[in-house]
Amino acid sequence: MTPSLQAHINSGKTVEIDGLSFFYIEEGKGDEIIFLLPGFLTTSYNYRKLVELLSTHYRVIALDFLGTGFSGRPDGPLSHRLQAHYLSPFLEKVVGDKKVHVVAFDYALPILCFAFKEHSNQYKSLSILGGFMNLPKFRYYFPLHFLRLPIIGEIFSFLFRPPLLRFFYKWFLVKKTHHFTSEWEKTMYHLLFEGKNKKNTLEFIRNVDRSTHALREIEEGAKHFVGLRQIYLGEEDFRISPKQTEYMKETLRTSSLVFLPCKHLAMEECPTVVYEKLHYFVDSFSHKKTKTFHFNKQNKD
Repeated sequence: MTPSLQAHINSGKTVEIDGLSFFYIEEGKGDEIIFLLPGFLTTSYNYRKLVELLSTHYRVIALDFLGTGFSGRPDGPLSHRLQAHYLSPFLEKVVGDKKVHVVAFDYALPILCFAFKEHSNQYKSLSILGGFMNLPKFRYYFPLHFLRLPIIGEIFSFLFRPPLLRFFYKWFLVKKTHHFTSEWEKTMYHLLFEGKNKKNTLEFIRNVDRSTHALREIEEGAKHFVGLRQIYLGEEDFRISPKQTEYMKETLRTSSLVFLPCKHLAMEECPTVVYEKLHYFVDSFSHKKTKTFHFNKQNKD
């Protein structure tokens, strides 16, 4: 285990709900709480830089979904409905009746929309990092496409040794100029593909309900959310199609679109820029400036 991963574990906390253990990072203090949710091929570890920056002003919580990172593994399938079901009791245990500003990366958005259906009152604002909602039309980006395939996915996952894992991330998910250390690649390999973690990672990627019924539930949940919302998209993020972005804007309504100097993993590539945008957004909200909240012309769609 790498030193950075050991430090991550040591700084983490756990809470038990229905016999399941939830691992999370909690740093900082303040009246405003920022709740960070990971997506495909990420865990709370990938938010470490953003947590450090945000915690100077806010109480920040980064969660590992069930079956990922260091959270427990349920008996049932790792579906987005199951993950969404436990978001509300998790927040009740950790923050009580306080509302949070939630940041959803990638696949965390449809999970969150399921949670909005019954518990949208737990959230003040929504910030989307490289997210998507229209699951029936979502084109799985490489390497997710191959990892989802039966048998082929298992064989393909064996290639994900630390050096090759870094190659896939650099080639498909981050800008080529972004530097990953050998410690980072070993850490991500341990979290996603070492031992039983590989089976959980593959199941998490595969158990996506792409039915029209699921889409209607996601849309319904999104419409239940009434707080401020914004969409962050990497300037070079070709993983998320323009149609997905337009669909999110139409469904969530009044969403502001902000472009970031990155590809897909904004919290790894440009955490300082994300911090500055989030800080302005949350600070404006907390000071009751929401009626005059604007982005500059460069960030308008």
